[in-house]
Amino acid sequence: MAAFVAPLVIVVGLILPAGRRSWFDDAVLIATGLLLPLCRLVPGPLRTRSLWVVGIATAASLYSLARIGLTAGLAVSLAAFSVLALICANRRAGWVVIVLSAVAYVCVGLLASRHLVSIAAADTDPYRLRNWLRMGTTSSLVALLLMIVIDFVIRQVEASARDVSAREKDLRIAYDRLGQLHGKLEATKEEERRSLSRELHDELGQTLTALKLRLQLGARADEPGPGGDARTEPVALVDDLISRVRKISVDLRPPLLDEVGLVSALRVYLDGQAALSGLPIDLQADEPAEGAPRLSPDTEIACFRVVQESITNALRHAAARRLHVRIARAGSRLTLSIRDDGRGFDPATLDDAAARGHLGVVGMRERIRARGGRFELRSRPGGGTAIEVELDAPPTTAAGSSV
Repeated sequence: MAAFVAPLVIVVGLILPAGRRSWFDDAVLIATGLLLPLCRLVPGPLRTRSLWVVGIATAASLYSLARIGLTAGLAVSLAAFSVLALICANRRAGWVVIVLSAVAYVCVGLLASRHLVSIAAADTDPYRLRNWLRMGTTSSLVALLLMIVIDFVIRQVEASARDVSAREKDLRIAYDRLGQLHGKLEATKEEERRSLSRELHDELGQTLTALKLRLQLGARADEPGPGGDARTEPVALVDDLISRVRKISVDLRPPLLDEVGLVSALRVYLDGQAALSGLPIDLQADEPAEGAPRLSPDTEIACFRVVQESITNALRHAAARRLHVRIARAGSRLTLSIRDDGRGFDPATLDDAAARGHLGVVGMRERIRARGGRFELRSRPGGGTAIEVELDAPPTTAAGSSV
């Protein structure tokens, strides 16, 4: 804006002179009109260019003060330049302009009172129309420059306030989700405890009671029971007990995940889900070489749970015909994708679903983000769903061990 205003001010000063001017006066005016637009080409940030503009304009105004003396236009210009320096640069620049202006008024006044400088009185003669036109045009242009700069600052402040408001809203939503996740975690813990209590009391407890009764009847082992040989029934009960214990253990944490790693555990899990659902589930992954370093346990369980939650959601809600899981590892970077060709949904509804307590996707996303990874979900109605995960996967020092 200064590059636009400055040439107009200089042209007005050249066209509407009130008194005589020397060639040096014209040279100062022309140089000012050329230098201010060229400040746009100064390298560096906006603050640097602003300091150049304010410095050149202030110097030209102080020179004019020594030539034409006291005028309202110069006073307004110097005051405007101090405000511009404050807004566009810093407080120090604004104070420098104010101090220079005050010193210049005192110095020019002293020199003029002793007739050491020649003041062109014709340039401030109120009975000359040219002076009114020149001063009015100059003051209006300077006021326009100041108004536009202040308007720019106000817009920046408003935009910053809107940005802060949006960030606060996002932060509130994040805190709400964190609270919901905490509540869901506590509810899940209690549900797991109830499930374990029920399994131990109703299933294992009854089996152990029956086994105890059969063992107490060991003295009558030669007598066949109503279901066959009494000696074989305790063995069958023990086999059933072992099967139930293994099921509880697998539900809590797949043993294969600790014994042979992520890929093998996923393969067994997906084969089991495919057999139960009758839905083809493809796994594309390279088996790690023998002796290759394992992923960290946190990374493996995070990826396994993401696949587990994604497959569960797809089987329950997607009505898909096929699922595809891909896991790839390049150096210390792991990528994981789960895709289905089901009915899909609008991802914009996830926030409403989370507010209603459906935190499966939120839980997956926070699980990955907590490990510094990237989680992305893409879906559209009728177009299936794709989940992409990417995270750092530093290997463990050993190839893995059985837990």
